[in-house]
Amino acid sequence: MNNREMTLDIIKKMGTKENLLSIENCMTRIRINVRDVKKCEIEQLKKEEYILGVTIQGNNVQLVVGPGKSSKLAAEMSEITGIKSNEIDEAAVRKEENKEKNNTPFKRVLKKVANVFIPILPAFIACGLMVAIYEAGYVFFPGLEESDFGKILSAIAYSVFTILPIIVGYNTAKEFGGSPILGAVLASILNAAAITGVHILGIECEAGRGGVISVLIVAAIGAKLERAIRKKMPEILDTFLTPLFTIFIMTFLGLIVFQPIAGFVSDAVGNFVQYIIYNVPALAGLATLVYLPLVMTGMHHGLIAVNAQLISDFGVTYLLPVTCMAGAGQVGAAFYVFLKTKNKRLKKICKNALPVGMLGIGEPLMWGVTVPLGKPFLASCLGGAVGGSAMAMMHVAAKIPELSGLQLSLITTSPVKYLIAVAISYAAGFLFCMLLGFTDPEEE
Repeated sequence: MNNREMTLDIIKKMGTKENLLSIENCMTRIRINVRDVKKCEIEQLKKEEYILGVTIQGNNVQLVVGPGKSSKLAAEMSEITGIKSNEIDEAAVRKEENKEKNNTPFKRVLKKVANVFIPILPAFIACGLMVAIYEAGYVFFPGLEESDFGKILSAIAYSVFTILPIIVGYNTAKEFGGSPILGAVLASILNAAAITGVHILGIECEAGRGGVISVLIVAAIGAKLERAIRKKMPEILDTFLTPLFTIFIMTFLGLIVFQPIAGFVSDAVGNFVQYIIYNVPALAGLATLVYLPLVMTGMHHGLIAVNAQLISDFGVTYLLPVTCMAGAGQVGAAFYVFLKTKNKRLKKICKNALPVGMLGIGEPLMWGVTVPLGKPFLASCLGGAVGGSAMAMMHVAAKIPELSGLQLSLITTSPVKYLIAVAISYAAGFLFCMLLGFTDPEEE
């Protein structure tokens, strides 16, 4: 069956040309808006060998026909029906569709958690670099720690980590619709030295228990409570009593309920990560294996808080460098695609997206190259897993909770080992993509 015959068959099974409203195509699909989807013979379309898949979203029917074929069939369909066809950016469409599909309450909460930490990133990076400089300084210049200059460097290096709970409390309350200053006050209370050793209902309190995780929970719930109280409170009393009730109630709930729970979770995560790194580091690659799928669903945002807590507990996080290797594996797989593809458009996408991918911005490669081609995405995950295991075996840790790409090497416990693991990820992603192969889109 040639392209013309395929097109005529599609039009017939889509309820004839009178049922078609618009025609678009991307790299692998023909996207057709129809008047009445009930007139479409969907089951018959699925049985056709040249149609690899059918997706329906409302009155939009998407026919997966493969790279290159989509543009040719869309052009034929346009010629036959008289409906102008448009080529759309598949990377943008896939990203938007994925965003809509994953717009669930839980993932919206994770997004809010990410938004709590994103404004802090410049401070993390600046202070993280200063930590690296300071720690290198007292190795090469004995006595630096005790000098006046060394003490100033130390104050700069660890400043953001000292006040991190207060910043997190402020940003969390703001992000969840409460008064930011109340979030900061609650964070201050949970970390006040005066509460250590205090007993409430048989529970012994401890300043800072649960770290930023407890602050996140208390400030977020506090924001919701504040809004609920404000709705019931008479306006004349609102300014005085709403913040008072919010702080009083959330202080006791935080100390009795949320700090112990967050402390347990924090200890469990920290001990688990430490155990894996030092006892079975090869398994650490499993975290990398699933990281790119987490990025697709938006669930990776939750790891920022986990990394921040690990730094709070241990001074470093081993998890961040491990998961960063997912992006490095994708760079390796995409580089193989760049070398092998004959499609000029795909080659151009790779050429533009590879440099930013090496700097830790992986979405252009994900949505423009590896996900549309399928097998390179799997190669990315596998390659990253190899690099993640190598990173864990070398016990490389990061000093900040969020950053990726080559520049993270400057803020790790061993920049050289970090770059070695990155190179391993590049090579593994490349080799897995070579072994798995991919269907090169036909030139349009």
